[in-house]
Amino acid sequence: MARSTRRALLLVAIAAVQFALFETALRVWGHSEAAPSFQALFMPDARIGYRLRPNARTRFVTSEFDAHIAINAQGVRDERDIGPKAPNERRIVVLGDSLVLSVQVDEQQTFCRLLESRLNRTAGPYTYRVINAGVQGYGPVEELLFFREVARAFEPDLVVDTIFVGNDAEEAATSAPRLRPGARTAADVVSESLVTRLRRIVRRSMVLQVLRLRVVAVTDRLPTWKAPPEPPLQTYAADPAPRIADGLRTSRECVAAIADEASRAGARTMVMLMPARFQVNDEDFGNLKAAVEQTGGRLVRDAATERFDRALSDLPIPRLDVLPVLRHAQQRADVFFQHTVHLTPLGHEVVAESMERFLREKGLIDGL
Repeated sequence: MARSTRRALLLVAIAAVQFALFETALRVWGHSEAAPSFQALFMPDARIGYRLRPNARTRFVTSEFDAHIAINAQGVRDERDIGPKAPNERRIVVLGDSLVLSVQVDEQQTFCRLLESRLNRTAGPYTYRVINAGVQGYGPVEELLFFREVARAFEPDLVVDTIFVGNDAEEAATSAPRLRPGARTAADVVSESLVTRLRRIVRRSMVLQVLRLRVVAVTDRLPTWKAPPEPPLQTYAADPAPRIADGLRTSRECVAAIADEASRAGARTMVMLMPARFQVNDEDFGNLKAAVEQTGGRLVRDAATERFDRALSDLPIPRLDVLPVLRHAQQRADVFFQHTVHLTPLGHEVVAESMERFLREKGLIDGL
């Protein structure tokens, strides 16, 4: 056997051993979204793609937080099951992605539970139940499908569709074919199956999961290797790619469908626009803006919020933009975690207070 071949085989063997060691260490450590214990929160769903696994439990620990996560029998983040609605009970279902699910904080610290507590502080004829129907990675399409398949059965009186302006246009453009399953070709199905299999391979490996998360984190913060700005920054681009307009139209279609289906079930609907962290944090935006300008692109700090606001403006649905209250919070630097794009306990308090004020000012809980 040639010396070069022996060297190559030795390098492969060493790499395999290192991979196995890292994989074992990370599985024991487990402080990552890549950990099997965290990934076990999710299960495949033929219609939606995936959803939270009923009755799943885990603990999520990083250098910034330590949170217990409980999924109830109905598949939403809540230690309480959702049974038949009492005559004096009024329910608010909050749809959204990871910013609603909020695995970074304990359930009692989420803005959903804080809003529930605030609404129930004053004695009245009703008891309010706020249901956290957020799922990590969802966009407007998945939120519509989740409402149809799962959340509508909760008998909501008010539906809050939370739009993360940072990437929901991208998510909607990508997931739009799910709204028209009959229009998908055999090639689309095969392609999706291959992608799903690759994702499963990555999800089974802690090393590959951590590598994927690190790459995403780096490219989100410093996209200097790309052409002017690419996902998820296109929604903020001065001259965005055509798919952003497509994603905004699909998002509007999904919000309108949720409102229509909720109305037919006797429920009201509102939209809450959630900003990206760099829209609140000046240093974040300065670094990101400079990095994108090096590639010849130009970011407009609040373009995503403004584009979603315009896209939804003709719908007769109240819209709450929480960017101003987060930006003007007394400790604005502390409303987001430093190593994720998610809200801290303080950020959740600010959002819950803003939601309560909005609901009362707009009369959205009157006569529910």
